[in-house]
Amino acid sequence: MINRAGLGIACALGAAALYGMVPNFVRAAYVNGIPPIESTLFRTFVIAVVFAIVATAQGVRLTLPKGALPSFAAQSLATFFVSVAYLGSVQFIPVGLAVIIFFLFPVLIMLLAPVVEGRNPGLLRIAVAILAFCGLGVAVGPSFDDLDIRGILLAGIAAAGATLQFFSGRSISRYMTPAAFGSLVHLFILPPILLITLYAGSGTIRLFPGGTASALGLLFMCGVAAVYVIAYMIHMLSLRFAPASTVAPFFNLEPVVTTAIAAAILGERLQNNQYVGGGLVLAALLASSFIGRWKS
Repeated sequence: MINRAGLGIACALGAAALYGMVPNFVRAAYVNGIPPIESTLFRTFVIAVVFAIVATAQGVRLTLPKGALPSFAAQSLATFFVSVAYLGSVQFIPVGLAVIIFFLFPVLIMLLAPVVEGRNPGLLRIAVAILAFCGLGVAVGPSFDDLDIRGILLAGIAAAGATLQFFSGRSISRYMTPAAFGSLVHLFILPPILLITLYAGSGTIRLFPGGTASALGLLFMCGVAAVYVIAYMIHMLSLRFAPASTVAPFFNLEPVVTTAIAAAILGERLQNNQYVGGGLVLAALLASSFIGRWKS
């Protein structure tokens, strides 16, 4: 198993920054006539095709080794939950609350690492993960006025899915390249996402000709797919280079980037709590990096 922590952390930061762009593109596509679930459907289709082309160009066969089946099943289930449950949760609870529940996953990874990875990340890393989580809570400033149990459960399922996605991504990397298993994973989850899209749209898909999608909406939808393809590849590379407990805290950068881009592009104003919370998250990431250097 490859263990290059520095490269893994660099990939994690890159993936988190790219993932942070996705919600803003999804929002812009929605404003221009494309429902979020259809952006999810399109990006799932695109990544399955693009990764299949990449794997074929690399001379890699799109077949599952017998030893990879358990981790492939876990990665598929996890990716489906992250793609659908997180998105669905914001229909029932405030976005800020959904973000806080979802980003419990770095803390969960730290706590489960001794069991799953057989390695103890140490109290300092766990403390840093909790600090980043607290900073996120300050930054998003969730509203607790509308606590719909359906939204809480969906966000919780998404957090569990993200935790499973990290551990299974590290495991499946022993057998397959990110392009190969990434293509098969997204091909596998494409049919259920299509069924959900058809159900949500009462049998219609609005991105097709004759639907509500505008040219600008289609452009942003393509942006969602392009960014997601690159982010997922780098995300899985980070797990190929380093254990999940090493790279997970650095994904707390994602909501900070999302908020900053929303302020810069969509004109959303940053509040004082967002500056303070974002600063705490960045401080936690720097501390985690220094801890890694100190222990190496």
